[in-house]
Amino acid sequence: PPATRAVPPGNGARPPSRTNGSGNSAVRKAPAGTGAKKGSGGPKQTAKKRAMQRAMTPDQRAARKKQSIIGGITTGIVLIGCGAAIWYFALGAPTTVEGLKDGLGTAVNNTKTKIDSIGDVLDNLDGIDWGGFFKDDPWEGNTTVTLWNEKYIKRNDGGLTLTLVNSLTAEWQKEFEAAVADWSESDALTLSIEILPVEEAWSNEKKCARQGGKQVVCNGFFGETGWVGINENEVSNNRIISSVAKMNEFYLRNANFYHRRFTMCHELGHGFGLPHTDENPYNRNQGNCLDYTDDPEENLLPGEVNFIALKEVYLAQEPTRRLLRRVDNNDGTVTETIGWLINEDKFAEAWGL
Repeated sequence: PPATRAVPPGNGARPPSRTNGSGNSAVRKAPAGTGAKKGSGGPKQTAKKRAMQRAMTPDQRAARKKQSIIGGITTGIVLIGCGAAIWYFALGAPTTVEGLKDGLGTAVNNTKTKIDSIGDVLDNLDGIDWGGFFKDDPWEGNTTVTLWNEKYIKRNDGGLTLTLVNSLTAEWQKEFEAAVADWSESDALTLSIEILPVEEAWSNEKKCARQGGKQVVCNGFFGETGWVGINENEVSNNRIISSVAKMNEFYLRNANFYHRRFTMCHELGHGFGLPHTDENPYNRNQGNCLDYTDDPEENLLPGEVNFIALKEVYLAQEPTRRLLRRVDNNDGTVTETIGWLINEDKFAEAWGL
């Protein structure tokens, strides 16, 4: 038979295949345990890893094993904590399968509501009667100044010394800075700023959380409430102990700068304890941001009347309690008339003392 010459591998031809005697190509399998697993990096990396393990001392291997166990335990604790938080806060701490289903449904609906509310704002305030926003103002009818607690007042050194907590998103920084600069022109106010970094997705409750002895200033999507801004002072014994000024994005998100700046100035002023200077939005503007108006551009800043009011209450000497009159009644009771005095000379003159 004609001789056949085997071509050595590597010169362009395949080596002859081996058969298992039945005409089928024989497949040589690697011995079990010698091949690298998928994703292990190949035989070289596996061999290197084994060599490193053999080179480790027993103490090192024990330390590594301990570190792995601690890492696993820590991961487990974190996952359990996250699960517990979701179970309690997001799902309402359900104890049954039905409760779990209800909790999941509520969480999904709340998420959708928050997403929808962010887009549910007025395009602008064009054609809207700005003066109409004052009809439900909780400050309406109040004509007296409410002082802060005396511990926040330095009557001979700066008057009301108050921290404003800036809990506003980036879109409100310009209006806030302008209003603070305007109110700082008063000799009776010494204001400092504390920044509370916030995210747009934070809840209104978190952004506007009250802080004792401070005025928190925040913005949020409060909905179609009828108010563009509102101030809520916490009062104890007729003195303010905390304040929160809120800007309502439903109306102000796309409003012009004048509407936003007026609202900021107005609510900060209430936070200092000041009442309105006028409550008719359709008469002549007085030129201060505590005057009701249908044209905010003319009432953007605090006015001299506001600065005088602040000076009278925060730079004057603290009122002193004085017994003005005592009457013994026929039924054995006593009627006393008590007055709080700021100016002793005027008091003496009025009472002929």
